[in-house]
Amino acid sequence: MPGAESRQESRLAKLEALMRNPQSALNLETLLDSISALARDLNYPALRKNKNIDAFLNRYEKAASQLQELQVKLSDFDKVKLIGRGAYGEVQLVRHKASQKVYAMKQLNKFEMIKRSDSAFFWEERHIMAFSNSPWVVQLCCAFQDDRHLYMVMEFMPGGDLVTLTMNYDIPEKWARFYTAEVVLALDAIHSMGFIHRDVKPDNMLLDQHGHLKLADFGTCMKMDSTGMVHCDTAVGTPDYISPEVLQSQGGDGYYGRECDWWSVGVFIYELLVGETPFYAESLVGTYGKIMNHKNSLIFPEDVEMSQDAKDLICAFLSDRKVRLGRNGVDDIKRHAFFQNNQWTFDIIRETVAPVVPELSSDIDTSNFDDIENDKGNAETFPPPRAFVGNQLPFVGFTYFKEDQLLKANNKYLAEDSKDGEENSENKESDTNTELQKKLHQLEEQLDCEMQAKDELEQKCKNATNRLEKLVKELDKEMSGRQKVEASLRQLERERALLQHQSVENLRKVELETDRKRSLENELNNLRDQLEDLRKKNQNSQISNEKNIQLQKQLDDTNAGLQAEQEAAARLKKSQAEAQKQAQSLEASLGETKERCSQLEKDRMELEKQLTALQAELDEERRDGNLRTETIADLQGRVGRLKEEVKEVKSSHSEVLSEKKKLQEQLGILEKEKSNQEIDLMFKLRTLQQSMELEELEHKATKAKLADQNKIDHSIEEATPEALKEVELTLQEERSLKMQVEGKLLQLKKEHSMLDCDYKQAKQKLD
Repeated sequence: MPGAESRQESRLAKLEALMRNPQSALNLETLLDSISALARDLNYPALRKNKNIDAFLNRYEKAASQLQELQVKLSDFDKVKLIGRGAYGEVQLVRHKASQKVYAMKQLNKFEMIKRSDSAFFWEERHIMAFSNSPWVVQLCCAFQDDRHLYMVMEFMPGGDLVTLTMNYDIPEKWARFYTAEVVLALDAIHSMGFIHRDVKPDNMLLDQHGHLKLADFGTCMKMDSTGMVHCDTAVGTPDYISPEVLQSQGGDGYYGRECDWWSVGVFIYELLVGETPFYAESLVGTYGKIMNHKNSLIFPEDVEMSQDAKDLICAFLSDRKVRLGRNGVDDIKRHAFFQNNQWTFDIIRETVAPVVPELSSDIDTSNFDDIENDKGNAETFPPPRAFVGNQLPFVGFTYFKEDQLLKANNKYLAEDSKDGEENSENKESDTNTELQKKLHQLEEQLDCEMQAKDELEQKCKNATNRLEKLVKELDKEMSGRQKVEASLRQLERERALLQHQSVENLRKVELETDRKRSLENELNNLRDQLEDLRKKNQNSQISNEKNIQLQKQLDDTNAGLQAEQEAAARLKKSQAEAQKQAQSLEASLGETKERCSQLEKDRMELEKQLTALQAELDEERRDGNLRTETIADLQGRVGRLKEEVKEVKSSHSEVLSEKKKLQEQLGILEKEKSNQEIDLMFKLRTLQQSMELEELEHKATKAKLADQNKIDHSIEEATPEALKEVELTLQEERSLKMQVEGKLLQLKKEHSMLDCDYKQAKQKLD
């Protein structure tokens, strides 16, 4: 019946799809969780008094224990350091023993969640981290549980959170622009999945090893309806960052959308630039009052420098939800003038170098996290119940793995009821296929490690190149500054030489003027002597009077020339003093310039050393990158060859499946023949049994008659030998008939055993 077979195949395909789909309610991990949860909830002495529960545990308890041993468990990881603690548990830095990879493991206490009636918040967090492929969301690697705790193994973010960054640095506006843009893209990724975050704050913004941002802590997320809204009657979030519409939902029917997250982004930008939240108050009531009266309570401090674009963006976010920026989509936010710059765009921002790149000494560097003391107190656990409570049932389906290998290794649809069937199902081809898949998986893991190492090397190379470019630019600036200083130094030296020349000339002029002054003074003295002599000799002579007048005139002229020369000498002395002062100042500035030039020379030498070291590091990293590339190419070649082998195995497997299908058809025919023969044999057997029963009844009646006849005729001495012979003949006939029936029964049993043997052989071939 090909129609029935196709319907059965489609049903099995649907069932397999449900079990393979990690988002299905009937996926494999959920079914296995159900068995483990039932075994844990029922395994108490008071409950095992029930016969049905005890029978169930006797049947599945060992299987549940084996399942717990085979699944991922806490002992598969080494704890490195405690890096966080919350209301329901803590976050540990761990290293996976098998792969030696480092992860952050969040551990949640089941008892605390049940006690506070809050055992559903982790589902949204698990769903978002598990099924989001966005680079802006912290990824979940796996999730598992034991009887006391839930465990979420996530990628480790060594850069810490933005709270630590704001404590270590004063955030300039260009840094705030960068981190705000990454927060906008991260929230858009959450909204695209159909969730609202409702607790956006710096504590939930983590930095990876390259300094880029990722969102975390999705316990407050809520799924939006078809209109992009949510209904909630409680105010969820952190008081300083909560929006007015979320506050108004407390105690009523809250109805709001993704715009509540953009309000929190406005608070975040304000806090980055100002240093505190805009609506902070000493009391919670005061904070809530300022938030509800945000139109009047939003104030920008005058002592904080902030651009008008930043103020406009903050006001656009911290506004009424009906006019809030982002209510019509994230594109309106991206187009805002605050994000305009010439260094990055929203499309390439994750490929650019972050403002702060964490300096990490190893893969377990926790210098960006606070030191937290380990809590040595014993956590509360579930008390032994007197009746069925179902404490483990709320956590069924929590287990998750990034790559489910359990169904990949087994594509069988038929369950086998006995150990013989399980042993017969293992053949050489399935073993070969499994080994090849294991090798392929190992090579893929090795390839992933190599690719990750290559990406890290490329990032390091990019960072080194960027640092090198910065150093080259700084060196160029220093060289240009040095050239300017040398030019000014040469100009100063020229001016100094000119001033020295002028000083020498002035000194020479002063000496000449001094000599002239001395000669004039000598002449003046001589003329005075002559005048006295003439006055004495020619007092009565007219000629002497005329000469006296002439000499007096000469004397006056000489005195006037002497006074002029004295004034010129004073001026020359004054200019000489000024020239000496200028020469001294020029010598001082020349000394400072020489010192600065020597310092620049030292800086240039240091930069050249750093440039040489960076160039060597860059060359070494390039060589490592080339080696990694060759290794990756080799691994890719091996993966390709293994894929070809897998294809060959799959083709042989398809041939085996075709033979299996033929054997199934033959088996169906044999089963039909077997059933028909069984029906005929059963009918014949029943007929023979009925006839045998009749013969036995007649035999018993005959014996009874004979016994009565013997009792009645015991006293009779004469017996008829003919009657005795007839009775003996009758007995012999009954014995022969009985022997024939037993022979036929043996023959039928032989035929039945032969058919059963043929059926088992056909089933073995089919498996």
